[in-house]
Amino acid sequence: MERDGVDPVDDRGTRGGSRISALGCIKFLIVVDLIIRVIKISSISVVLYLKRNEKCKVPLKLFLFVYLLITLARTVTFISKNRAFFHIERIPEFRDNPDLALFSNFIEALLLFWYLIGFHWLQDCSNCKNTNPLLYYMSALWVGLGFFMFIAPLLAIMFLLILVAFIRPTLKVINFKDTNDIPDDTYHCTICFEQYEEGVPIKFLPCEHHFHCSCVDEWLNLKDTCPLCKKNINLLYDLVDPPENEL
Repeated sequence: MERDGVDPVDDRGTRGGSRISALGCIKFLIVVDLIIRVIKISSISVVLYLKRNEKCKVPLKLFLFVYLLITLARTVTFISKNRAFFHIERIPEFRDNPDLALFSNFIEALLLFWYLIGFHWLQDCSNCKNTNPLLYYMSALWVGLGFFMFIAPLLAIMFLLILVAFIRPTLKVINFKDTNDIPDDTYHCTICFEQYEEGVPIKFLPCEHHFHCSCVDEWLNLKDTCPLCKKNINLLYDLVDPPENEL
């Protein structure tokens, strides 16, 4: 289809700007994640090569070797799952592979189990930090970071829920004087349907809808959404459940 004029471009820039920036952010995070994985694989490989003839009380070399294999498998799966982001223009065009997702979940479960094995071996060899410091601290580093990466999403969700529950935006309030105070032609409260009178406080929500302060405050005590358009008044909700047109 031929695209003439500037209107389609302007429309894409205005309505699709958030999608483009979100997709660009995802691509950036994918590249950063791959760099971290390459650093991890390289560092483990170097340590295993340097300590290939070293004896250890517990099989930390086995832990690192299996961890290296799991990391390689996770990297291949990660690339297979996310390479599609570099061939699409909009996030809704992304389609996940259910078989690949199932295999990825299996690898993640195996990784958690291996972290527990590694933690057990580290606990069994308290003297390894002196006799085999490089193996010990390399194993401790990845076990510690691994547990943190499993717990971090839960901590982030708890933090967001706390923010959403206790942090409310400051809403604009004016004392009505005349129709010039209202940006649209609705000069009455759509909750009680009474006309705005001079001196009566009016509250504006982030979506620009407005109501009597007393009416909307009673509503907001029950729900954190606009009575008209149902949009959340707390912008933090967009971090938890973004609107479809912003994906």
